[in-house]
Amino acid sequence: MSVLLGALFLLTIAGCSSVPSQHAFKMPAIDDISQEGLVWPPRPAVPRYAFIGHLYGDSNSKDPPNRGGMARFFAAIVGLDAKPPSLLNLVRPQQVVTDNGGKIYITDPGLQSVFVFDENLGEFAVWNERGLDFPLPSPIGVTHALDSVWVTDSELALVYQLDLNGELIKSFGHDELKRPTGITFDPAGQRFFISDTEAGDVKLFDARGELIETWGSSGTGESQFNRPTYLAYRQGRLYVVDSLNARIQILDERGSFIKSVGQRGLYVGNFSRPKGIALDSDGNIYVSESYYDHVLIYNRHGELLMSIGGSGLAPGQFSQPTGLWVDDRDRVYVSDMLNSRVSMFQYLGGN
Repeated sequence: MSVLLGALFLLTIAGCSSVPSQHAFKMPAIDDISQEGLVWPPRPAVPRYAFIGHLYGDSNSKDPPNRGGMARFFAAIVGLDAKPPSLLNLVRPQQVVTDNGGKIYITDPGLQSVFVFDENLGEFAVWNERGLDFPLPSPIGVTHALDSVWVTDSELALVYQLDLNGELIKSFGHDELKRPTGITFDPAGQRFFISDTEAGDVKLFDARGELIETWGSSGTGESQFNRPTYLAYRQGRLYVVDSLNARIQILDERGSFIKSVGQRGLYVGNFSRPKGIALDSDGNIYVSESYYDHVLIYNRHGELLMSIGGSGLAPGQFSQPTGLWVDDRDRVYVSDMLNSRVSMFQYLGGN
């Protein structure tokens, strides 16, 4: 019995040991799509999207070691995940954002961390309470603006402003926010939009962290929200994922209602629990439908173009997708939450 308990203890603490601050990783690169690459829609239709790869963490550069039968038995007893505890990977990724210097920031409340992938250096770091010296129990939203990284913590009801090394500059919102999730920035107006999921509204803050105004209220009407989640701002329009009202609301730069996109339903293209939102260079609108495990793509007028998804582990399949992001190269990032990864696709253009 003592041998068994000792083995269990060693397996348990293996996942608790400290890890280096920097980890090597290999950035997924798009394959030659002219022949065998995964594309959507499938050939012979004209491809609009090509699969690039997944972001995990250590697994992007290391092969998991094989466990023997006894080790697998002990792991099953203590409930360890199938992934080796020595690998530092995403657990429950939420929002993704990139900066203009080749870095990718991913919030992960499952590890109470922010993963920072540096594409140029081929390495990643993990920002968490142990290294940052301030609590980060539930990081959800993230954006890059004003040479800083801004992270919402839904449990602490505040927003952190961090420098590019993860050092705390300031925090704000504790007295005004209830449960912040999505965050986006208006560079022209120097305003941050933050969805307050519990309050059912969108709050606007200036760069000093001062509350400017509040848009909307709880309800089902125009400019009313039911558990709003992620946000996007583009060319004077704010896109709000009105999750439990099963729609996207589009507001102008003054907060006035323009229109809504999507409706509740049972078919692909309908919503049940929309979560993430992003726009590409052509103005196409991407929405992650977490209940049906799809990413839905609409044109700038709100008309459904196509979808990528379905439940599963294969490339192009998801398990409760959440945050979305499209970078300046039209690479589409999908936080595939329960698959513990971020999926990457290349938008190829076209109508």
